[in-house]
Amino acid sequence: MHLTEKSLIQSINSDLAEKGFGIVSDWGMKKYTKAARDEYIESLTKYETSPPKQKFHYSDLINKPHRKYAIGSKNGNGDPYPQLLQTTYLSKDHKDFPNLGKVFSYMINLRNTILDLDPDFGNNPARDGWWNACRIHHYPPGGGFMYAHRDTHFPSLLEKSGFPFLQMLVILSTRNKDFSTGGGYVVTRDDEKIYYEDEDSFGNIVFFDGSIIHGVDDIDGEKLIDFKTPTGRVAGFVNQYKVLD
Repeated sequence: MHLTEKSLIQSINSDLAEKGFGIVSDWGMKKYTKAARDEYIESLTKYETSPPKQKFHYSDLINKPHRKYAIGSKNGNGDPYPQLLQTTYLSKDHKDFPNLGKVFSYMINLRNTILDLDPDFGNNPARDGWWNACRIHHYPPGGGFMYAHRDTHFPSLLEKSGFPFLQMLVILSTRNKDFSTGGGYVVTRDDEKIYYEDEDSFGNIVFFDGSIIHGVDDIDGEKLIDFKTPTGRVAGFVNQYKVLD
């Protein structure tokens, strides 16, 4: 499938309307996802982890990524759902992440096309008032998870600016290789719980309406927790964040 194909966009919009989610498994950038994952795994030992509440500016990310542990009964916006993972924010233009940059650029373009925005919306924060928060969520073996929830913070921000909310992720781990039990899921509009990661889903893009219930069930809860291991459940995101300064 190619981004310019109207049938792809129509299919995505149809899945969003009917089920609240969908999967793109045949896309032009999939060949870059293995190298993209390798770049992320290498960064685990190359860059340090920051305190959870340490602030950073999106312009800082061109120099180095910002990694933090997200552990507790609330997320970073204060929403009351527990989680245990590490999050790495990075610039798609950083020299250490050429393949992640290609993957994230494709996702941004696809997201903006679905939302009928300019293809590069968010790439120029000073102009757009929003920036593309490219980041990796890594749920470690030993119980990494995110409690079932509906997104509230991002939709409220976007609605005030006239933009609909679309959640999108790229799968960067493989079930029964990087992890075995647990995993990401959505609950469809028909109240069906669907796990979207399997042995063949690496590189797929999953998109869903953030208002439907979604989460991550405990990753390999029988193991000893380890935040430095390359195993576990890994996914990439390109959310729109409001420029606050």
